Amino acid sequence: MGIIQITLSKKELSMRNYLIVLLFATLYSSGTLAKGLPDQEIDKWFETAVTHEHVPGITVAVGGPEGVVYAKGFGFADLENSLPMTTEHKVRIGSVSKLIATAGLMRLYDQGKVDLDKPVIEYAPAWSQDKPALSLRQLTSHTAGIRHYKAGADEFLLNKNFTSINESLTLFKDDPLLFTPGEKFTYSTFAWTLVSAAMEGADNKRNFTQIIQQEVFEPLGLKDTSFDDQYEIISHRAQPYSVYQDKLFNSPQTDHSYKWAGGGFISTPSDVVRFAVAHLQNDYLKPETVNLMFTPAKLNNGDGVNFGIGWMVGFNSYKNRDSYKDNEEVLAMMESMPNAVMHSGGSMGGITMLIMCTDHKRAVTVVKNVNGDDSADVFALALKTLHVFHKEDN
Repeated sequence: MGIIQITLSKKELSMRNYLIVLLFATLYSSGTLAKGLPDQEIDKWFETAVTHEHVPGITVAVGGPEGVVYAKGFGFADLENSLPMTTEHKVRIGSVSKLIATAGLMRLYDQGKVDLDKPVIEYAPAWSQDKPALSLRQLTSHTAGIRHYKAGADEFLLNKNFTSINESLTLFKDDPLLFTPGEKFTYSTFAWTLVSAAMEGADNKRNFTQIIQQEVFEPLGLKDTSFDDQYEIISHRAQPYSVYQDKLFNSPQTDHSYKWAGGGFISTPSDVVRFAVAHLQNDYLKPETVNLMFTPAKLNNGDGVNFGIGWMVGFNSYKNRDSYKDNEEVLAMMESMPNAVMHSGGSMGGITMLIMCTDHKRAVTVVKNVNGDDSADVFALALKTLHVFHKEDN
């Protein structure tokens, strides 16, 4: 697997040193907190989560129209150097990156450069000419038939640098579609590589990196969000970890240039929250554009899916999961936010959950710097944390 086992674990740290460092982490990483909220209750959930030997660190933020109101780090950003996780640490956000790409795409849409229903080949001529026509609307709702990671191919562990998006298309452009576009729903990260190629073609002057920088990072002031380039020096980059065969390891080196749009960004939860809430403030995207993004897409037969444009709409996919369907408390929290939108993210060395309640214009982001283990459920932690603020708003 090409991974290096961590030789310094929480168990191997002396209890005295561990408690000192954990105390320092709590003090150093404290962010802001809305007055009167039970911060100690929220803190306790995360403090408990990082006591698990497979969870190095977790970082969390909550925000609304008034800005970030709660932000803290727990545990460690770097175990080998006993470096506490702080609010400044940048973590891999995985597929939450798709929302950043969505924002760039919809800025082009507002500028009249993109038709969501035009055949994507008109924007991305490097795409296969012999495939059935598919659209950006279908790509962004995972109904185009593009495959996800190929089983047994270790594409999730890819460590090859791709110099262009068109080169990245070669990974899957010759593979057959899984179904006729619009007939079914199948989640696909590679679909977003094609979305980014289409964005370049639609803009015709800027590459994807420039579009995101000028249409997302700069107007929203996202100073702590960037492309997760493994060769660049990125300040406060948290160390990524993976669990394999019940042991914690340094994550293997991976290169995300083949999937910038689908899973290639690194950020802080505070920046992700600011990014999300900006969609509800009417001066970044047109209100009708945001409404379009948050409206479930439909298949050719009229059936709805759980995704709009980029964003997952509602909790339906979570309500039916075995871990939640019989949990009355969690189900009640979901029911209290009927107009929530969200996205999760899984990356090599990071698991992320972003939930935004559009009724109360509040968002929460939770990230742990480890993958491969179910300890510390970031969805449940994010939902519970947001629900605390939801109750205060009521």
